[in-house]
Amino acid sequence: MKIILSILLFCSILLADRDGGPYIGLGYGMSEYVDDDIFQEIKKDDSETMIFYVGAYINKNFSVELSKVEFNSGNSYEAVNCSSVDTSLTFSSLNVSTLAHYAFFEDSLDFYAKFGVGEMSASGVGSPGFTMIYGAGVAYRISDEISVKAAYDNYVIDYQEGTTERTMNIKLIFTAIEYQF
Repeated sequence: MKIILSILLFCSILLADRDGGPYIGLGYGMSEYVDDDIFQEIKKDDSETMIFYVGAYINKNFSVELSKVEFNSGNSYEAVNCSSVDTSLTFSSLNVSTLAHYAFFEDSLDFYAKFGVGEMSASGVGSPGFTMIYGAGVAYRISDEISVKAAYDNYVIDYQEGTTERTMNIKLIFTAIEYQF
């Protein structure tokens, strides 16, 4: 899967529009974990989160992004399992997303919708593996190269527990600074 993600990003950068091109960003935010009754009790369901991403604008209205998200960058989620034992939960994700953009005011304000897939690493709940991502955000272009943005992403993780299939969610609200080359 990592090879496919790398090939997609590489091809996207090669096909990037001259007015668009590659970009890099760094963000910080808060995430909330929703467990779908996997655990007996959730003691701590929020955590600080760091996100690092690289991407490329294919044209003015479309971009592709590869991101690495560390959901527990300062502390971890805490839960009580079925055996009444405290468990620390940590998650990280490597994912690829497509973004559809719509710009206003001579491209200084950009609204976007995001959809993607990724590989989720987890400790404390086993290894869920696959995740779907969807989200939305708004970016403000300070100069030709620098933008700041505020965004909301939702990571949907399927989890198989015996014969029962459950769906966990991690909701992320973050701000980021982005540099376009």
